[in-house]
Amino acid sequence: MASLKDVAAAAGVSESTVSRALRGTGRVSEKTRARVQDVANQLHFTLSRSASSLASGKTMRVTMVVTDSLNTWFNAAAMEGAYEVLSDAGYDLVPLVVRTRDDLKRFFDRLPGNRNSDGVIVVSIMLNDDQVGVLEDLTMPSVGLDARAIGGYSGTVRIDDADSMRQAVRLLHSLGHRRIGFVEMPDNPDFLFSAKLRSGAFRDAARELGYDDGEITLFEGRDVSRFRSFQDAVSETATRIISQAERPTALCVETDDFAIALMYEFRRIGLRVPEDISLIGFDDNDRSSMAELTTLHQDPVAMARMAAEKVLLLMRGEPLGEPHSMLRTNLIMRATTAVPEGR
Repeated sequence: MASLKDVAAAAGVSESTVSRALRGTGRVSEKTRARVQDVANQLHFTLSRSASSLASGKTMRVTMVVTDSLNTWFNAAAMEGAYEVLSDAGYDLVPLVVRTRDDLKRFFDRLPGNRNSDGVIVVSIMLNDDQVGVLEDLTMPSVGLDARAIGGYSGTVRIDDADSMRQAVRLLHSLGHRRIGFVEMPDNPDFLFSAKLRSGAFRDAARELGYDDGEITLFEGRDVSRFRSFQDAVSETATRIISQAERPTALCVETDDFAIALMYEFRRIGLRVPEDISLIGFDDNDRSSMAELTTLHQDPVAMARMAAEKVLLLMRGEPLGEPHSMLRTNLIMRATTAVPEGR
């Protein structure tokens, strides 16, 4: 295998010049840089990541903080989008899963002295005041993906939940539904997630369209540890919904996965969707089209690309033209919404 010394000898320059030329740093003329690169290609020489990192003071890694699991629809899509951008720029994407409040606290306690990353992307988690303070004092760039708020972050990429819920409620209103509700997912009490903004936005949108409090029902997400399985959580939620004295004729649901599960549970117990109850999900994930679910479309791959591009610019010391990006969703009409029977 060719060494740095071999490339330097063949190119007629010093080893430090080879290092600077191949890393793209320091004062090296374009003619010399091109000659060194040509020799390196001929000798099949690649500057090692570790050597480059030591010389530049950079780790060439970005940490992505997610909760619960790497293989959820949103987390997996976010990693795909961020990886595409960071990999092309020579960076590794390092996922970090935090499953409890203590996990997140330990991460933030260690973050100011962290020398294992050049930047961090935090996915979907609401931060407390102490954690916001850590980010504000941090020299490392931080970007919030699907963040609940912009506090502390160098940049954010978020969904406009208020606009999303207006789209959904307007559809139900136009179809003639007078009793409507919002269904939250079972949740991990250790975290506040960005998706929890949707229930408040739903209520605000309904009030704007003239619904009074007696016509709006919120089915709050219960502590996920109460349930033995996802199906138990679905069954318990469906029971609460059908037990209402005046059951809503239409529901918005926090995620597609929970909306689809509720749809099958309703049909199992004899409720027709959409004839007896209309459903609108949120995500437009791979299963929603197969289930013919009316939903709000978001694109976490594209969102993560934007987040990764922001962190790249920040790591290069370049200003962000738009530090905090707010994206709209699109309402996708399918077969789970209809005019209520008897209207």
